[in-house]
Amino acid sequence: MQQVLEKYENRGFTVLAVNLEPAQRQAVTPLLAAMHIGFTPIESDWSWAEKEYGVTGTPATALIDQEGRVMFRPAVHDAATRMTLERQVEALLNRPVTP
Repeated sequence: MQQVLEKYENRGFTVLAVNLEPAQRQAVTPLLAAMHIGFTPIESDWSWAEKEYGVTGTPATALIDQEGRVMFRPAVHDAATRMTLERQVEALLNRPVTP
């Protein structure tokens, strides 16, 4: 995911790392920094994640459009699935923005 972020961040692609575990709050930002991961850390809770995005376990991945709709649920574990993710990101970035 980091490689895809680096490839598309100049086009407005952002990766949010949503932490749903309050006990991990202090560890998230230092961990991302230590691993040189450019994701933007944010916090929420399980009820929000399940209600809004159907997340019932982590890690979970979703590509969300500018209107907050889940468009894809990629599973990246090798070069082939990373290429699929890149095509999905391209599709989102090339969609016209609705007024």
